[in-house]
Amino acid sequence: MVEFGVSGKLIMNALVMYDRATESLWSQFLSRSVDGEFAGTELEIVPLTLTTWEAWKSAYPETIAMRKTRRTTDPYVGYYAGRSVGVIGETNVDIRLPTKELVLGIGFDDAPLAFPHSVLRSEELLNLQHAGSPTLVYFDPATDTAIAYKAEVGDVSLEFELVEANGRIMMSDTQTGSLWVPFTGQAISGELAGASLDRTHSVNAFWFSWSDFYPNTEIWSS
Repeated sequence: MVEFGVSGKLIMNALVMYDRATESLWSQFLSRSVDGEFAGTELEIVPLTLTTWEAWKSAYPETIAMRKTRRTTDPYVGYYAGRSVGVIGETNVDIRLPTKELVLGIGFDDAPLAFPHSVLRSEELLNLQHAGSPTLVYFDPATDTAIAYKAEVGDVSLEFELVEANGRIMMSDTQTGSLWVPFTGQAISGELAGASLDRTHSVNAFWFSWSDFYPNTEIWSS
């Protein structure tokens, strides 16, 4: 186990950590060490979901959250709406999307691809092949939640569509008709009940941040 601290350094506006054992530097965005004894070592990826507290609690009602302050407002609201770009500005100016457009980025090691939230709002479920693997992207416009899954169970590739069941929006795979919870990727009924989709390594980030790290990224368009 490695204990981390904040180094105070940045790589293209993204946090750089250090480990207290060797003082190696680690990129939060790249999920690996970039300098020191551990240089090149990758961290285990734990899937992250950017969503509302209400949506998270609905899916995981036993969640306990730590509140360090009594602040009830977001101190970054002004930054979200403003024109400033990080602390040091953009490294790669890419005008294909607005600077602070939120994108879901996948393909960290191969074929980087960005899904603009503005596009996903009209395409809430996408079935695609990415880097040779069946991939599913789900978007909930009510909470601006974008999640990417590996669209397969074992060796079987699946395709999905959105359906309404018992007053809830669910996913149904076209191969078996099993019903899946979009937010968790778990099948709750049908032939595949009990199965789970693995998450695809992804990040929700501002466009300027994603394009700085991946200047050759493609942008998903319908």
